[in-house]
Amino acid sequence: MTLRLGAGVLLVALTALTTLTAASPARAGVDITPPEVGSCHDLTYDEFLAQTEPEPAVACSDWHNAVTVGVVEFDTAPDWSDAGAVFKEATTPCLTAMVDGLGGTARTVSRSAFVLTTYAPTEAQRNAGAAWIRCDVVLHAADELLKLSPRGLPVLASLPLEDKFARCRQHRRLDYVLNNCLRYHHWRATESIRISTDGWPGYNAARRIALRKCRGRMPDEFLFEWPRSRQSWRAGFRDAICFAKTRS
Repeated sequence: MTLRLGAGVLLVALTALTTLTAASPARAGVDITPPEVGSCHDLTYDEFLAQTEPEPAVACSDWHNAVTVGVVEFDTAPDWSDAGAVFKEATTPCLTAMVDGLGGTARTVSRSAFVLTTYAPTEAQRNAGAAWIRCDVVLHAADELLKLSPRGLPVLASLPLEDKFARCRQHRRLDYVLNNCLRYHHWRATESIRISTDGWPGYNAARRIALRKCRGRMPDEFLFEWPRSRQSWRAGFRDAICFAKTRS
């Protein structure tokens, strides 16, 4: 199955899809045109978490908290009943579009609080033969998505990033919630260390390597993140991310 990536302007969630029969020819009155790269959207946090079918695009000069950075187009309509496989195939090009849209590298993006979120066509569009996945970028801050500038996405050209965009985590009971560093937080991403291997080492090996590298660079207390999938590895996300403690 061939993928085509729309021209550009981390955590990929899967949309819950109902089981469908094979796609029928495009039905009259159902627009299956792929979304426009650069379009803006206003998502509630519940929509973001549940990956429900999003509302139509809004003007980028209006309130919005999501920007479409890429559209993955399939040559033929995929088997939407196997949502996991469809989104898995779209992960690498969507992450690549995220990096391009934010004007940096996988390293700078992985040190930011920007997150990729993906959307399938609506059920009516899928039944009519739609064959695309929409790739959006949002700025995550604990329990909300932050408003994005009408001037467009920032350029994450170099480290360190300014606090509004930098990656921090807030300790809540047994969880470490992703936050930007302007908001209350306990940990801040301060180090990026390349995992030196020729190919994808696997989830468990990547975790062990990241732990070892951060342990050698950080004080006694630290958090760490690592590449989670072969798809993110292919998109250039190959660093261990080490977090220093900022407060008790």
